[in-house]
Amino acid sequence: MKTDIVISINVHEKPEYLLNQIENINKHVKLNKKIILNCNDYMLKEMSSRNITDVEVFPEAISKRPFHGSLMHGITCNMSHAVNKYDFDYFLVLSSREFFYRDLTEISQIEECLVIKQSGDIDFRFPNLYESGNYCKVSGDHADWLGANEDSDLVSMWWWPKFSRTELYQYIKTYNMKFAHSMHEGVCFRKDGCDYIMNFFETNEDMMYELFDFDGCVEEFALQSIAANHEGFYYLGNGCDTKSLEEVNPDKFTHKKTR
Repeated sequence: MKTDIVISINVHEKPEYLLNQIENINKHVKLNKKIILNCNDYMLKEMSSRNITDVEVFPEAISKRPFHGSLMHGITCNMSHAVNKYDFDYFLVLSSREFFYRDLTEISQIEECLVIKQSGDIDFRFPNLYESGNYCKVSGDHADWLGANEDSDLVSMWWWPKFSRTELYQYIKTYNMKFAHSMHEGVCFRKDGCDYIMNFFETNEDMMYELFDFDGCVEEFALQSIAANHEGFYYLGNGCDTKSLEEVNPDKFTHKKTR
């Protein structure tokens, strides 16, 4: 089934709020679209009986919690489902509090939000924070290179030391590949990038399941780093913090609201 964009949302509470979010998507996204909801037990029961145009509920309930790989589990299941069912151009990840404020009317608008063109265009390799001091944070609208070391506040307030314990991190480091990250709210991949990610995990299933069980926000580095070694990814959001319309980047599309 052909569609321009698949929008993935992890949902866990407040069905009426979700309906407002879907209404917001329909208002602003003028492309052909499909929305896939990844639910916990409660939301699976609430949403499965509702027949909403262009909205599909992933059939398996997945319990999730913040700062845990279960969030990536939901995203990856939705991505796999989309790859197997739809012929799409882009796969966009939203949180359950992410709303559009700018119309998305043309595919070319997504291309303007490119973070990495090709894996060789920008050196996003920063596997050894402790050794090299190189750190790259992809924020809501750009990539900042910042000097840091293991003991700095900058490193301690983010997750690289913890991520270094994952098999994926060690794999990327061993094969001298590239690391990248972004907030998961608003990250977007081309279909070819999704195929690449799914093929990577098919070959490295143990690595994937370890990430799903990992005690940390791996959804902010794992898919992005895999994609960075293929064709890159896109970022349409404004980070993970709640922002008013006066604070958002006018060149982006989505922002996080208070529920």
